[in-house]
Amino acid sequence: MIEQLYLQYGLVGPDNQLQNLVPIDLPGPRLSHDMAFTEHYAIFNDYPLFWKEELFERKLRIPAFHPDMPTRFGILPRMGQPDEIKWFEAKPTYVLHWANAYEEGDEVVLDGYFQNDPVPPPLTDFPSGYESMGASLDLHSFKPELHRWRFNLKTGETSEETLFDDYPVEFGMFNQQYAGRPYRYVYSVTGEPVWFLFNGLTKHDLETGEAEHISFGEQRFGSEAPFIPRANAQSEDDGYLISFITDMAQDRSECIIIDAKNIAAGPICTIILPHRISSGTHACWASAEQLG
Repeated sequence: MIEQLYLQYGLVGPDNQLQNLVPIDLPGPRLSHDMAFTEHYAIFNDYPLFWKEELFERKLRIPAFHPDMPTRFGILPRMGQPDEIKWFEAKPTYVLHWANAYEEGDEVVLDGYFQNDPVPPPLTDFPSGYESMGASLDLHSFKPELHRWRFNLKTGETSEETLFDDYPVEFGMFNQQYAGRPYRYVYSVTGEPVWFLFNGLTKHDLETGEAEHISFGEQRFGSEAPFIPRANAQSEDDGYLISFITDMAQDRSECIIIDAKNIAAGPICTIILPHRISSGTHACWASAEQLG
């Protein structure tokens, strides 16, 4: 019996009707920002990062990280019921965004951005009063790395590894035709030190371990870059990445298109926008057919 409900999982079908609604038992209010799914399962998280309850009466919402507690993952069949959820434990961390997840034999494989320092020390060179908030937005402060978790549904065991740790990356995108299925490529942003600004993109090859990078240039900051499949694509990375760039030096914004098979070559198309826009983060892509 769940005394206090802090999380519900709902599944909506192609007809826009609710097909399943399940209460998820959590020990308290949590700061989950994202979730993942595979072909047959939904994946939830219970991080050891949550609000300090003793400050609630003062109407303060200040998070604390508890490194002595594990990260918990709940795996539920997509049309399952509360008694079917299985919980797994892993290293303590916080994950803002997941990349992809899929099934492999008895295991569920989950890729995301493991934070090495979920509550970093305040920035010393940030506007007064906002030092802690700045650190929580600076990739170089909370140090996210592309990480992989494996959950064995038969044994209940968790194994995990860091896939890439050469520099902080986050806000990953991939070819959405591979969502919930085995995949090979992730496209992540790199961050400008001290600021919540994206200064480039990195393409990670999960099969070979190789990484390819592009910098947007001095005082040029981009957005999360969704993948656009090429018509009649011949491979997973046969397509384009699209991003909005804010150029502070030229006081303008652009939409750039990059060949995903060769991101280091730079944009193959640049569209100058009629006015400067704020540096964006979240984006998605849909074809005209999908929107129709």
